[in-house]
Amino acid sequence: MQTFWSLFDRVLNLLALIAAAILPFVFAAIIYDVTTRTLRVFQINWVVAITEYALLYVAALGTPWLLREKGHVSMEAFRAVLPEAVNRVIEKIVIVLCTAACLVVAWVAVPVMIQNIGVTDIRANFLTRWLLYAPIVLCFALCAVQFARFLITGTSLYRGIDADAGNL
Repeated sequence: MQTFWSLFDRVLNLLALIAAAILPFVFAAIIYDVTTRTLRVFQINWVVAITEYALLYVAALGTPWLLREKGHVSMEAFRAVLPEAVNRVIEKIVIVLCTAACLVVAWVAVPVMIQNIGVTDIRANFLTRWLLYAPIVLCFALCAVQFARFLITGTSLYRGIDADAGNL
């Protein structure tokens, strides 16, 4: 099982690096688009569409890594007033519900993705719309695995998070 989690961590790290690598492209594309639109020269009509796709990919590819690193938002104020035993029970319930929700979203997105194979985005004729749903399937499937990992390994969603350190 340790080998699986090691491989899983490598996949999450790789996806996070890809997401990080996309950001400079988005930055440059937006500057290019605004500049060329303002100057009315060398405009490329698909820059906005590509940028929108890229932002979706950044969010989707980085989310499972962010979850693993416990960079998600948590309600520390609520947890602080409850006894530790109650917190552990609620945490397990939250993990199960989050796993289920992620699996449902991934499951529902698969047929939508398949239905959009071959359908092109009218803003950029070389992009097919299934590319909008693929990162959603991947993101939520990997998040479901990560939530299940918390449950299987007994790792807390919250331990290691310091509210005063500003990493909530």
